[in-house]
Amino acid sequence: MSEAKYFNFPIQLIDGIFKYKIKALTDGLYYALYSHSLKLETEDQGKNSAYNKFVKSWSWYNVTGVDRDKFSRGKQLFDSIPEKSVKVGLNISIFWDYYKNEKTDFDIACLCAFLAMKSIIGEKPYCKMDNSYLLARMAGKSKAIEDKKELPPEVLYYVNEYQTVKIKNTLRLGWGLKHYSFHTRGFYVSFDENFNDTKLGQIAEKDRKSNKVNQLKEHDKDVRRQVKESLKPP
Repeated sequence: MSEAKYFNFPIQLIDGIFKYKIKALTDGLYYALYSHSLKLETEDQGKNSAYNKFVKSWSWYNVTGVDRDKFSRGKQLFDSIPEKSVKVGLNISIFWDYYKNEKTDFDIACLCAFLAMKSIIGEKPYCKMDNSYLLARMAGKSKAIEDKKELPPEVLYYVNEYQTVKIKNTLRLGWGLKHYSFHTRGFYVSFDENFNDTKLGQIAEKDRKSNKVNQLKEHDKDVRRQVKESLKPP
């Protein structure tokens, strides 16, 4: 079986995906293909122009319909978005499923949550996050929001426990998400095949115990300080 391929693009390109699904995915595609083309070389050095490498990138991903307008759009997106912007990879089979087929708003919310979690996890095997950060990334924002009013209406709809739990459960059942949350002031997630819910739980509980010990140490320091202050002569 061949190794899975991914389209890699900035998370900010999913902004507007609820209303303009095809545009958001198309921009992600053009960015990913242009970015990938920059890493390519051709056997014929005379064909190593930026456009020819862009064409080769389309061929590598088995995508058809390349032309100079798409090349220009990919280059425009790549040049206009900061190099260190938050990126995320999307399996091409999931991409084409969403590109070619009708999807409900909840389907799109699940895709956005999947990409949001992956973008936060990055290269790590797991990560702890909270709903505020998750929802911000679902809206294509790189940082956590201070006010939920910063979210677009389509994402704002999911700012409640019922909807966030529903999304997470859907990702756990069909998207390979491993999840743990029990009095953790947030939740732990992973898509790593070497992780499971139990392993995440062990990490979470260990972190919680460590945090409690640190809090206890700070408490003891504060108590000692108060005792010393109380023993000072008037």
